[in-house]
Amino acid sequence: MIQALCPASCGELIQGWIHGSEKLISYSINCYSLVSLTEGRRQESNSLTKAYKMINKVFEYYKVPSRQSKGLKLEKQSYIPVGKGMASSTADLAATALATAAYLGKKISQAEIASLCVEIEPTDSIIFSDITLFDHLQGAFIKHYGSNPEGKLLLLEGRQAIDTIEFRRTKMTTILKEQGPKLQKALQLFEEGVKTQDFKKMAEAATISSLANQAILYKDGLEEIIELSCNMGAFGVNIAHSGSVVGILYEDRYFDQEAFIRLIKGKEYFIKNYESIQQYEMVQGGAVLI
Repeated sequence: MIQALCPASCGELIQGWIHGSEKLISYSINCYSLVSLTEGRRQESNSLTKAYKMINKVFEYYKVPSRQSKGLKLEKQSYIPVGKGMASSTADLAATALATAAYLGKKISQAEIASLCVEIEPTDSIIFSDITLFDHLQGAFIKHYGSNPEGKLLLLEGRQAIDTIEFRRTKMTTILKEQGPKLQKALQLFEEGVKTQDFKKMAEAATISSLANQAILYKDGLEEIIELSCNMGAFGVNIAHSGSVVGILYEDRYFDQEAFIRLIKGKEYFIKNYESIQQYEMVQGGAVLI
């Protein structure tokens, strides 16, 4: 048996029109998808369709006839909510690619995994160990910034599940381009934060991107969430730009988590749109063999 796991994300720190096309910066959290690859009869299911497609792609990538993959059985154990903007599918695909390459006796790079993933669907940058600006549609642009900041977050899980593929069919290029100047400002602030290891600046950049995305996928109460969390000492707020989760970015010494949770649970917009609040930590990205 070969096993691999890959972390989820809590949306993106930044996503939008950057340097002439759509790009994003995701970050990884300590919530995982685990895949197990064994020889045996394949069990087809809708939840594994993309993963089996990835197995075939890895075989083809290494010039091994894909028909030989029919003798492989894949099982998945995922703790990542589906359709909320937490990179559940990307985590499944990245872990599957790594496990399949290992089965073939190959060492596959994260850039190679990224290239294979975007052939199947839009891909989050949690496939990379470092925090990364990534062309999630074509895979044509990759810029690494180093390891994730050592921050914490409260994840507000939305009630709505969004099909990313269907969402992508909405014609939104014009709106994305209109929001471009805001995204450039966000990216500049983010890169300043990376240089100085200032998590607060990175979180402020995420807040700018979150608000810019209101013109694309509106989140009821987002402005109030930002105001309340920052009043409680949080550094900023990020969102899933094509999903329903919201991340409250903070450091323990500044953020009154207990007061924030107590207050937000009484807000009508929270009761209507969110089903839970969970605490996570930022972790290194990328799929790993276990």
